[in-house]
Amino acid sequence: MHKLKQIYGNTAAFYRQDLGSVVFTAGWAFAGIIVLSFAGSLLFPEQADGIVEKFAQMLQQIGASDSSGNIQFFALLLNNLSAMVMATVYGLLPFIRLPALTLGVNGATLGLFAGYYVHQGIPLWKYLVGILPHGIFEIPALILSAALGLYLCGAVSDALLKKPSGSVRAAMGQCGQILLWWVLPLIAVAAVIETYVTPALFQAVL
Repeated sequence: MHKLKQIYGNTAAFYRQDLGSVVFTAGWAFAGIIVLSFAGSLLFPEQADGIVEKFAQMLQQIGASDSSGNIQFFALLLNNLSAMVMATVYGLLPFIRLPALTLGVNGATLGLFAGYYVHQGIPLWKYLVGILPHGIFEIPALILSAALGLYLCGAVSDALLKKPSGSVRAAMGQCGQILLWWVLPLIAVAAVIETYVTPALFQAVL
């Protein structure tokens, strides 16, 4: 227990000192992308609906849902974990801020789905019932993972430009700790809720 408290204390200190401002910026950018994609889906409904249908097919292809649309817990968890890790690992590529693409794609998807529900005549609050129960865990994990990638990208870029900054290896270690002790628990809880709770809530309001 003492070791666990020490780990969380160290990672919390890293968040306060170095990561918090990146998370703040990433969070606002993510929210902005959701709003813009929702507005776009209202302006171009046919194109938006086509994207949503392709996304649903993709979920079946990766095994996150079966042919009936039912979520598969372990496939969902592994898929989300892989996405979060890759969002961070992309940060090892200097200068191009590739982790921002993860925020863009996921934010646009949420906005497009919201527009899709509007096109189908389904109130937005029902869409939120289907998103928020697991989203309150998964969305922070996503933003945090992308912020880790952006932080890493900055550290690697500074190292290549010979700017005075901390060690890239130390930054990688800190980011790995955040992924393990913060992101993984968040997406595990989110996967449980999305598999077993969200479908029941969603069916209850439809």
